[in-house]
Amino acid sequence: MIPVSSELASIIRAGGFHREYVADLIVDGQRVLEDVPLGSCELKSDGNAKVRTQGRAVFEYTDAWGASILPEDVTSWLTPYASYLNVSMRVTAGGVSEKVLRGVLKIVAVSDPVGPRTGFQQRLITVGSRVSLQLADAFSTTDRERFIAPSGPQDLSSTWAEIGRLTGLPLLRNVPDSGITRAVTYQENRLDAVFDLAAILGGTPYVNPEGKVTIQPDVSGDATEKLSMGPDGTVTSATPSDLTDEGIYNQVVVRTHDDSQSVVLATAEVESGPLRYGGPFGRVPFFASSQYVTSVEQARQYAVEQLARVSAVSSMAYSITCLPDPRREVGDVVPFEVDGRTLVGRIQEITLAAAGLMSLKVATGG
Repeated sequence: MIPVSSELASIIRAGGFHREYVADLIVDGQRVLEDVPLGSCELKSDGNAKVRTQGRAVFEYTDAWGASILPEDVTSWLTPYASYLNVSMRVTAGGVSEKVLRGVLKIVAVSDPVGPRTGFQQRLITVGSRVSLQLADAFSTTDRERFIAPSGPQDLSSTWAEIGRLTGLPLLRNVPDSGITRAVTYQENRLDAVFDLAAILGGTPYVNPEGKVTIQPDVSGDATEKLSMGPDGTVTSATPSDLTDEGIYNQVVVRTHDDSQSVVLATAEVESGPLRYGGPFGRVPFFASSQYVTSVEQARQYAVEQLARVSAVSSMAYSITCLPDPRREVGDVVPFEVDGRTLVGRIQEITLAAAGLMSLKVATGG
């Protein structure tokens, strides 16, 4: 969860607060506008996406001197080139008002510019500027970057340092560092290389709300505050998500090579239950590889780790609609109530708009 003051935490638990999205506009590293309200803003975080946090917003601004901020060329403020929004949710109740930073998000698309003009003292002035924006976290830039020549790690002693070098972004080193097991040649896409490196650290990389690269560990952490139903609860509904066999496997096959280019092969299978290998679910393999796996023992361990991710054994996803809580993040472990039972799951998706309820997708048991 995003840390906030104890006073704000109490207000959020009680509910009934006023909220709005506000943003600081950052152009080429310089803050040019501060605390601008965002209309129709909605942010979504998806733990299964390479670019975890994306959103949309309407940016409205009236300049005291009647100037327009609508995009006109590459140096304009609101363009998808060097402009970011520091997007926060401002929570207000009684005499307390506090902002919760939800993301340092790049403007990736601009549309529907509106800037009516009128005459004033023999000159044309803009009576308010309005534009629709598409937003995404900084991995959206890394995902477009390519290696222009064969390249590999510059220093095998630190995986964290290599992730920082590839992304050029600040780091939040929340898991222990590790050496890179071998010199490899990266694939073309820089972000793919970052995800491969993060697997060495035992997790998935993402850009946190402060704009820093960090790791969501494969192993779940401690539980956060409970989501409860009833008269004093915050949950309005919690229902199982639709079930499908798409994207579910009961075997992992690891294919890789050691330093002498000999083939390294290992497998892991679901051994019991309805998804058991060779049972009623059939034999459905998932083929995995990693340039950093160089021995049979590493391949076996890697197969077991990947099987836990792709088999979804005993896992159930729930769609939860609840009162907004801007502290919640993808990856949080959260207890919640369903039909009088308390379950514990990990948040996979969050949709938080400027108005209305918050939507969560929470996976249990996997």
